[in-house]
Amino acid sequence: MAKAWDVHGLRGDLRFDEAAGRVILTRWREMMSYRDGTLAGEDIEELHAMRVSSRRLRAAMDAFAEAFPRRPFRRRLKRVKEITDTLGDARDLDVAVEGLEAVLAEMEPQERPGIEGLIAEYRGRRADENQHIVALFDRLDDEGFADDFEGWVARHTGVTVEELDPQPPGARA
Repeated sequence: MAKAWDVHGLRGDLRFDEAAGRVILTRWREMMSYRDGTLAGEDIEELHAMRVSSRRLRAAMDAFAEAFPRRPFRRRLKRVKEITDTLGDARDLDVAVEGLEAVLAEMEPQERPGIEGLIAEYRGRRADENQHIVALFDRLDDEGFADDFEGWVARHTGVTVEELDPQPPGARA
């Protein structure tokens, strides 16, 4: 599983809204760092890491909800949940295929056709899910969601993503 990114500058003496900005923007950038790999669809671990990161972001948003106006917050949380749910549908199929392939390796040749058919069915569904993922991110791009999200968090917390400069583990000197 992907290691959570450290939240730069997070200290116990921060104002609640500043802590919210630091945590949420770090989790947002952490999640989005897996976007290209997820969209490429070549490594199921990229999608898994993005989904785990999206769940971390959702948890952070839930924890810091009081730092933001309710209605605009709910709209943005709904989008994040949509990302998590869409990734989850694909991840479930990845896990199923992986498990069935492990079972298949232990089977005699005459026992394999049913499992091979099920794997083929799940791979077809997984390809469909990849189209849903691409469509979701295309829509989010068309809406300018990433810039909107980062700017909105900055306006309400005083923390900008440029100032924060979130980095993956080990990237900071």
